Amino acid sequence: MPHWLSPDTESAAALLEAHPDYRVLRSLPPLDLLPLPAPEARLRTAAIIDTETTSLDPTTGSIIELAICQVTFDGRGRIVAIGQVHDWLEDPGHPLPPEIIRLTGLHDHDLAEQRIDDATAIDLLSGADLLIAHNAKFDAAWIEKRYPMLAGEAWCCSLADIDWRGFGYESRQLGALLGEVAGFFNARHRADADVAALVALLATVLSSGRTACSEMILSAQRPTIRVTADGAPFEVKDRLRARGYKWDQKCRRWSKEVTSNSVDDERDWLAEHADCRYPTLRDITWFQRHRA
Repeated sequence: MPHWLSPDTESAAALLEAHPDYRVLRSLPPLDLLPLPAPEARLRTAAIIDTETTSLDPTTGSIIELAICQVTFDGRGRIVAIGQVHDWLEDPGHPLPPEIIRLTGLHDHDLAEQRIDDATAIDLLSGADLLIAHNAKFDAAWIEKRYPMLAGEAWCCSLADIDWRGFGYESRQLGALLGEVAGFFNARHRADADVAALVALLATVLSSGRTACSEMILSAQRPTIRVTADGAPFEVKDRLRARGYKWDQKCRRWSKEVTSNSVDDERDWLAEHADCRYPTLRDITWFQRHRA
C-alpha cells in the first residue's frame, strides 16, 4: 500500500481495482514519497523543466512561469534522487491575452511585480548533464532565448523520445500518460505541477522492464540524421506527411530524422515518390535535437 494513503482509503481502492470494470487513479503524491531504486554505476544530473508563456512564439512572447526540478539518474538511466521543485512567476509588463489565461490558469494579479530568479535558474540548468521537458522543442526555444549561454545543451523530450504507441499508449499528452502509465492524476496544471507529474512519469517502470526515463535516454542519446526534402513540390505533401515528415514553418521545408543505416533507403524513396533527388542531410545528436 502506498504509505501516503490511509488504510481505509486504500482498502476501498483495492476493492475497486479487483473488479474488471473499474480502474483506480491515485492523486499524485509528494515527490519525496515516490519509491526509487538504489543507484547503480555512474550518477548524473538532469533538470526537468516546464514553462508557461505569453504566446507560442518565443520571438514575440515572454516566459511568465518557469519550474525546474533537478533529479539524479544512474548508469541505467533510472531516477534515484529527486530535488526540490523550484517555481517562479514573472510579470510580462502587459495584460495577458485571454487565451493564455484560459491555457495557464494564470491572471494578471498572480504575476504582478513577480520576477524569475535568473541566477538560481541558470545555476540549476547549467549544473545539469541533461535538460528534459515533455515538449522539448517548445521549452528549449524559450530557455535558449532567455539564457543564450545554455544554447547547445543536451535535451531529452519525454513526448518524442519515448515510443509511447509502441508501448500501447495512444495519447502522448502528459496528463493522460500520468494516469495510464503511472496510475496518478494531477488536478493542477501549472508549471510546477507539470514538472512533478513528469518526474513521476519518468520514474515509472514500463513493460520493457526499464523506466520511462531509461527508455527516453536510450533513445535520445542515439545519433540520427535529419533528412530535409529540399525542392519537394507542394503536391507531394500528403505523401511526405504519411511517411513521417514534419513541416517546419520557419524554414518552410519537410524533414524527418532517420537512423544512419536507413539514409540510403530514404533518399531512394524521396527520389521516387517525392521528386526530391538532392535532400539535405544533417547529423543530429541530443545537442542539436528538438530545435527548429
